[in-house]
Amino acid sequence: MLKKLQVVAVLMCMLSYSAAGTVSIGTASARGDMRVDSYMVKGNATLFDGSVVETGQASANLRLDKGTQITMSTASRGTLYRDHLVLQRGESEMAASPSFKVEANGLRVTPTEPNSRGVVSLLAGNTVEVAVLNGSFGVTNDHGVLLASVRPGRTASFAMQASATPTSFSGVGMVSYEDGHYYLTDNTNLKFELTGKDFKNYVGTKVVVSGTVQTVTTPTGGTATVITVSSIAINAAVGMSATTAWIIGGIAVGGGVGLGVGVYEANQSSTPASR
Repeated sequence: MLKKLQVVAVLMCMLSYSAAGTVSIGTASARGDMRVDSYMVKGNATLFDGSVVETGQASANLRLDKGTQITMSTASRGTLYRDHLVLQRGESEMAASPSFKVEANGLRVTPTEPNSRGVVSLLAGNTVEVAVLNGSFGVTNDHGVLLASVRPGRTASFAMQASATPTSFSGVGMVSYEDGHYYLTDNTNLKFELTGKDFKNYVGTKVVVSGTVQTVTTPTGGTATVITVSSIAINAAVGMSATTAWIIGGIAVGGGVGLGVGVYEANQSSTPASR
């Protein structure tokens, strides 16, 4: 009798630990092999807060309890949490609400509209690329400074440069004047407000600007990125490529039209996932 009571007590402790520390947050499925928390899995797997998912030659579909859907491309790796994915290798496509985000190389990619859908990729040369299919995504650095707001049909790339202060800014764009405010806009329609100087003579002109940048709260409760300008001059910036919009805190931000990325979901290979 005592032995049976001891067994029951142990089982109750195990169940209590399981309920407290290993609550499921969703499921993963693949048309081939994948690794979940270092274990090879075929077909389906349960996901927990902090689960590590790795794909080989087949993509994996992740479905979370609150409706977030993520597809990790082939040869990808990421750590999944209840409210975010830390992408460590490869590419992921997500359909999510503003309560979920993807972190990649120190950047945070967050939907800014309901039912947003986009692709986050880690590329060679320490570069992150964000492509938007539906809705919009905001991209911030680890200090919360807005780097870009990416709209449908657009891509934005973020290349890590040499170390710099988190709020440093340099960039090329067109100056505009709207509702009593001056703005700097690049050819992908990324827009920052300008302060600190008189910009009246630069309206409608392509300029190069340097200064500091910060994110502020707007009167409507939203956020906006404001550049306090230390220098402004007409013409393109020396040493800045044609595809680079600006450099913020050591991150070169570029943009383009068209979606050159995607997640391949039809691969049925059974080749084991990378170790």
